Amino acid sequence: MFFRLVILISILVVTISCDFISPKRTTLRNNVLLDTVVNYNDVDVYPLFLDCNNCDTSEKQNLCFEMELIRRLQRITDKNTLGANKQFRDTVMVDILVGTNGKISISKIYKNDNVKEQIPELDSLLYRSIAELPAAVQPSLKRGIPVNSVFKLPIVVSSKQ
Repeated sequence: MFFRLVILISILVVTISCDFISPKRTTLRNNVLLDTVVNYNDVDVYPLFLDCNNCDTSEKQNLCFEMELIRRLQRITDKNTLGANKQFRDTVMVDILVGTNGKISISKIYKNDNVKEQIPELDSLLYRSIAELPAAVQPSLKRGIPVNSVFKLPIVVSSKQ
């Protein structure tokens, strides 16, 4: 009888003590979980050229950066003319990467076979044009940490014969 009582008390102590050993962590985990949820598709601060530093909202900063990027690329590409075999008009999509150091580069170029056939040197012109751009003054920031950001830039390519 005494042996059974000792076993029963031991089992009760072990099961009850488990609650004391591991305190309620659910609240701590939930608070930490809510604090660490990060939206990776959005940034707090967009990359900035010096010309865009005076914009007051992040939407205006983003628009200013994109417009300034397009304006600078247009200025560079206007200097170069490429020959095409026949008249055509098409759109090429370019993924522009702004690195954590503010350096601007091309991540990927999306073009169809017609553009590849008509203007095979288009890729090298785009890479040269991006290389001539100055680095962004400030990269994108997420929670105060510099992060990479990608912009999808449509480029209309047309030729006249």
